[in-house]
Amino acid sequence: MSNLFIKDKDINTSKSPFAKYEGEVKKFDGRDSGIRIDHIMMKVKKEYVFGVDFDIIETIYKLHYSTSRMITQYLNLKGINIEQGKVQKRLNFLNRLTIISRYKVVNEESSTNTRIYCLEYMGKRLLQSRDVECQWKQTDSTLSLSMMKKILSRNQVLLTYRSRLNNIIEYKTDFENYKFKPDLEISLGNDGKVEEIIWFLVLRSYDGWKEDAENKIRKFKGFIDYFKQEVAVPIKPTFVVVGEDDKHLFEIFKIALINKLQPKDQSIKYTSDLRVIGNDLNKSLIEFALEKQGGKYKPKLKELNFTLLKEQ
Repeated sequence: MSNLFIKDKDINTSKSPFAKYEGEVKKFDGRDSGIRIDHIMMKVKKEYVFGVDFDIIETIYKLHYSTSRMITQYLNLKGINIEQGKVQKRLNFLNRLTIISRYKVVNEESSTNTRIYCLEYMGKRLLQSRDVECQWKQTDSTLSLSMMKKILSRNQVLLTYRSRLNNIIEYKTDFENYKFKPDLEISLGNDGKVEEIIWFLVLRSYDGWKEDAENKIRKFKGFIDYFKQEVAVPIKPTFVVVGEDDKHLFEIFKIALINKLQPKDQSIKYTSDLRVIGNDLNKSLIEFALEKQGGKYKPKLKELNFTLLKEQ
């Protein structure tokens, strides 16, 4: 991923941009009014909107919400050799034409501004003109900041795994017909045979998150405890919670512990945004346990060595 401004190993921050920040504000950073379709079509005819722009628009649709870094990664994984600087220039142009939209997130804790891209109506029309199936609707681009960051965190996990592993057989982000809906499913294996299915649940620490975490982990426990093989899920999945940092993950562990939400025959695995992008992937998953010390139980963090996540 030499086309990125900053490689994963060079990222130096104590807090993910996709975590909750105090005093953060989401600002719409696009045009207040649309541009006539005939004006945009003329841009297409004159090839001011050209090949790679359609790839960028489709990527934004596939990822739902994304940063320029994520868009560059996705395109590079498709075999499109493009640098992040060029992607940013095209994003600025497409945003001015209202083909896509941009949000800027600023906060009191960090001077770094996060820019988030999503599709707009004209982007949908352009994709459909190229026979790309697009189910986008207007409300898809107006989600809350908490949902935006949840999707961004999911995308970071997905793109990091896809960039570093060569044993991904399949991945899914759409679970319309699933009884339990994770945020991301990644199937790992060798020679086309699935050996591990990982279900990721992404949690952010916005208002009401503890109740949300309890409800979703309880549903997963029920799914695992009474697991029955089916076409969509041929083997029992491993459950991984993606939190904001180790402190947040421990709070989630306490919720699972207090409410007795540990599945019968497997432990919940945990990771965070920075653990995924900063560590060797096989060591990015952790477990929590309680150890008795001096008559009291204290939490202990155990870093796992997950064989199937070994980078090649």
